[in-house]
Amino acid sequence: MSKVFHRTHDPIWHLQLGVSVVIGLQLATASALLPYNKYLLITLEGLLMAALAVVTPDAYHRISQPRRTLTMVLIAIIGIVNTVSLLLLLVALVNGHIDLSGRELLLNAVTIYITNIFMFALWYWEMDGGGPDKRVSARSRVDFLFTQMAHPKFGSSNWLPGFTDYLYLSASNMTNFASSDTVPLSHRSKVLMMVQSIVAVITVVLVAARAISILG
Repeated sequence: MSKVFHRTHDPIWHLQLGVSVVIGLQLATASALLPYNKYLLITLEGLLMAALAVVTPDAYHRISQPRRTLTMVLIAIIGIVNTVSLLLLLVALVNGHIDLSGRELLLNAVTIYITNIFMFALWYWEMDGGGPDKRVSARSRVDFLFTQMAHPKFGSSNWLPGFTDYLYLSASNMTNFASSDTVPLSHRSKVLMMVQSIVAVITVVLVAARAISILG
């Protein structure tokens, strides 16, 4: 019989809320900047999110491989969709071969930019220490060193990062092109943060250039 772990962090609705925000942003994104049919993609994401609630009715009180597999598939789909959207946006900004006005392109760029923040937050949350269920059991080494870990006086002795911490990490890395107070420890966390910073720089530079041309 598997050992049950008591957890007070990261209830399942944190993940569901993050994915719901992404789905809302995808609905606001122009169909021309999304691969295939956006409503079918969003329906697939919604079904996977519902399946997560079925395979993990007790949230993260025990290690669940089905939960982790479903979560990774869901985040991967979101990542692929947003990557394609970013590429289509960049092509549109550079070549203008799309039936959207300059202002519509800028608004969609902001939507994709915010989607990236939530997408990478989900990646960080699921990657760090093997996921939320493994982090609580201390079965693997952590990928990020948070302030509360380095300085216990700022947190309790059993402090664990929650989804909000990873969302803040993603937002600060996306806007500052570097983490403000969290240190990546593993190679995979450094690579993922580097990719996010590069995506942020490219998006901001091209969108700023487009904005200047519109205002000019």
